[in-house]
Amino acid sequence: MTLARHGCGAVLRITDDGSGFEPQSIRRAGRHLGLVSMRDRTNGVGGTLTVESAPGKGTTIEMEVPGG
Repeated sequence: MTLARHGCGAVLRITDDGSGFEPQSIRRAGRHLGLVSMRDRTNGVGGTLTVESAPGKGTTIEMEVPGG
């Protein structure tokens, strides 16, 4: 996990080497609710959330939020 300043905001990056998943499944009801909540909260402050993952390849989540 890394947390870095980016302009006036910040970028949080979390990477794991776990089992991974299909990122498209985030949009399905009842699946990965934690990621849905993270995206909603990030969007609520004007930020962006990027999820990169594939079965058997681990996951990287990057959250970028503006400063205020």
